[in-house]
Amino acid sequence: MSVTESAQSGEQGPYLEERIVALIRELPVLGQLFHIHFKIGEGTFSSVYLATLKESGSSKESKKFAVKHLIPTYPPARIERELQCLRDIGGADNVVGIEFCVRSGASVAFVMPYIRHTKFSDYVYNMGTIELKHYMRALLVALRKVHMFNIMHRDVKPSNFLYDRRNKRYLLVDFGLAQEYKEEKKVEMNKPQPLETYCVKRKRTDENKRQQLEETKQTAADSKCYCFGKPRVCSLCLARPSQVASRAGTPGYRAPEVLFKCPHQTPAIDIWAAGVIMLCILSATQPFFRCPDDCTALAEITTLFGTEKMTACARKLGKKLICSEQMPGTDIVSLCQKLRARVKIPPKDNSRNDYRKNVLVEHYPPEAFDLLLKLLDVDYKTRITADDALNHPFLRG
Repeated sequence: MSVTESAQSGEQGPYLEERIVALIRELPVLGQLFHIHFKIGEGTFSSVYLATLKESGSSKESKKFAVKHLIPTYPPARIERELQCLRDIGGADNVVGIEFCVRSGASVAFVMPYIRHTKFSDYVYNMGTIELKHYMRALLVALRKVHMFNIMHRDVKPSNFLYDRRNKRYLLVDFGLAQEYKEEKKVEMNKPQPLETYCVKRKRTDENKRQQLEETKQTAADSKCYCFGKPRVCSLCLARPSQVASRAGTPGYRAPEVLFKCPHQTPAIDIWAAGVIMLCILSATQPFFRCPDDCTALAEITTLFGTEKMTACARKLGKKLICSEQMPGTDIVSLCQKLRARVKIPPKDNSRNDYRKNVLVEHYPPEAFDLLLKLLDVDYKTRITADDALNHPFLRG
């Protein structure tokens, strides 16, 4: 076992070595096959280590792998879904694949291909138009592949889209929150039925509807809520069942329909997150949305796109958005240019007094901002798809 470059993991050498020893103790087959070097990533439910095969000769020439070790309390259903995504979708179109899976008791590890990647903070400030085209095209190719399998990634962000800037390689990783997308069931209003059945059902239905209508009116009269728009919540509202909706994703990259707690979510949430990544690059601002909670996130998006658009978005989702003041929205092009002009990057020698501007002086074409606005359409039903985005003039040119 080799423990090198442990500083990259942010942990001290002895502690890191203990973690690796514990990993091999839980999954002995990893120790038989690989040299586990150091930790290259960590999430809420997993840790990722760099590994090389033991029987591949020199360590410089040996093939590198990423070993993702899942915490023992990780839900088995999620493990199965992530493994299925890696197996069925991965291995092509910039989507990470899997070499094999190791399991011993409650411990599970995925062995996946490894690529050296550049930190987002190292290229978000100086990415030119051509490089931005290649980057966004690669990301949307990966999302198109994922969405073709009716899968939502649900955690698209820069740290989950690895970019090897030197070799122009890309990889969409981490399907731990992926979920199957199911279309909303539409009620068939004019479905023909046999005449006899229709007559019997019609009579019973009329009686039931009349009774339900009377009960509904009586209930509404007895339990009308008067707390709407007031700084309190009445007992009737507290007694109502809460609406369950997924909040998957990373703060700052969640789509409006997620923030509004829409129970039916679509692959459009991944497209929104891709738009936020593009917005970060165009504005040289990372992160762009600095929201500690969902209410603040909605306020930030409303400031950017205006009250009218957001209230209309909420209305379509069956929600109501109330703002203390009306905001017209912001000119995205002007905002990105102003934000990019003010960024200052500290020098590599960490000198406090010698700040220098290291931001790319780039005039992105109008097509780039047109694509950005289509990716960041607050209405998920009209938001551009990955396939249509790849045919956009900015990426096609």
